[in-house]
Order: sequence, then structure tokens, then C-alpha cells
Amino acid sequence: MDTYKHLRVNAEDLIVALEWHMEDASWVVDLESGELILPDDEADPDEDDSEEADWEDSDRYMVVSPMESYEGFEIMENFVAELPEGEACRALERALRLPKPFRSFKDTLLDFLDLRERWFRFHHERMLEYAQNWVDTHLPGANILI
Repeated sequence: MDTYKHLRVNAEDLIVALEWHMEDASWVVDLESGELILPDDEADPDEDDSEEADWEDSDRYMVVSPMESYEGFEIMENFVAELPEGEACRALERALRLPKPFRSFKDTLLDFLDLRERWFRFHHERMLEYAQNWVDTHLPGANILI
């Protein structure tokens, strides 16, 4: 098994990569530096001036697959489950049952500005945990910088 004790991975950058859901691009982690990179189509992963970059086939880089949408949904559900019974809780529960629950949840939070900051803290804490688990699983021995 590879060990990555030499790596220092920035937690905030990893969170961005884990929440990235664009079809055209995937983040990669540089296995030499720990840097997270969103490659552009014209960049060469090995900087050897070749015509076409293939980040996924380079031994130096590991693709960071984004978290599944159900995992993001579970974070929202867990937040709502911790709320006291009341109007905000009911509204957010309802938002999670609508056709576009992520958008509905965020829109509903605009009606409860006091909860919005609480949500951002809750979400960030859960994403830090998720990022740490990702590092532990994919880059054993690496350190995550918070």
C-alpha cells in the first residue's frame, strides 16, 4: 500500500474539489506536492510540451471524484434533524421533498437568516469530516491542513 506521509493537503481546496459537479472537469491531487489542481484541457500534467494532457493516466496525479449527491442531501437532512420543532424545521423538511431539494433548501434558508449562518457552520464541519475521511481512505498517511 502506498503511503503519503509527505503530503499536506489543504482542506478548503479539497472541499471545493469534493463538491465540484461539473461534467467537463475533475480536480486532481498532485501526489508529489499535495496541491489540488483543476486542470484545463490544454495543460500537460507532466509539463513535457506534448499535444494532449491526460491527467487521469499520469502516476503523479489522482483524480478527486466528487461526493455523491445523496451524501450532500444527507448533510442537509442531518441539519434539519437537529433543529427544534417549529416553522423553520417544517419549511426545511418541506424543501427537501421538493423536486430540486438543494435549490429549495438554499432558497428556504433565505427566509430564516438566523439559521443560514448556523447551516454554513454545520455544512463546513461536516465537509471537513468528509475531507478527512477522503484523505484517510485515498491518501493514507497524508496530513490535511485545516
